[in-house]
Amino acid sequence: MTQIQDPRLAGPHGQQPYGQPQYAPQPFGGFAPPPPPKKRTGLVIGSVAGAVVTLGGLGVGAVLLFGSSTLDTEDAEGQISAQVQEQTGVTPDSVDCASDVELAQGTTSTCTVTLQGQDFDYTLTQLDDEGNVEFTSDAVYVPVTDVEALLADAFADESLEVDATCDAGERTVLIAAEGLSIPCTVVNTEDSSDSADVTALIDATGTVTFE
Repeated sequence: MTQIQDPRLAGPHGQQPYGQPQYAPQPFGGFAPPPPPKKRTGLVIGSVAGAVVTLGGLGVGAVLLFGSSTLDTEDAEGQISAQVQEQTGVTPDSVDCASDVELAQGTTSTCTVTLQGQDFDYTLTQLDDEGNVEFTSDAVYVPVTDVEALLADAFADESLEVDATCDAGERTVLIAAEGLSIPCTVVNTEDSSDSADVTALIDATGTVTFE
C-alpha cells in the first residue's frame, strides 16, 4: 500500500535522519523487518502556477445610446454580464454601472460586478461622443476545480494516486486577490485514512501555491 510521505522525515538521498535507526534491533535467530513507513501529516508544496484567465481586455464596439446625451448603462450592464458568464461559466449576481454618464470621447466610468459574492470592477472608456465604448477589467478568475487539479498533480506520482478537494463555500470561481486562501484536503485513493490538510494560497495575479 502506498503512503503519502513527508520528505522532511528523510535525510539526504532518502536515508533516515541521523539518530533514528533504520531497522529495529535484530532478534536472536533472524532479521527483523524494517519499521512501517511514517504517514505524512503535512507536506509543504512549492509554488505551483495556476491556469488563470484575465477578465476583460476586449474592445466592444457596441453603440450604447440613451436619448442623445448619456450612455445606455442598462445595455452596458447586459453586455458585461454576458461576457463574464462566457468567460467564467457563471452568471453574475449583479452588474451595476454608473448612471447619467455624459457622452464624450475619452470619458471613463465604472461598473461593479458581483460574482458569487465577490466584487470587481469594469471600466467603460468612451471611444467617441456617439456612445461607442470599450469595457475592460484587470480582474483574474481561478476556477476551484483548477486549484484541486493542481494540488492533486503536486502530490501524485507513478505509484501514488490521490483525490484533492478544496472548500470555497458555494463559490466555484474565485476572483484572485492578495491574501486569498482556501482549505483543501488530499486523500490517498488506496487508503482513505491516509490524508493531508493543505491550504491553497492565491495572489492577485492568480498564482496558486500550497502550504
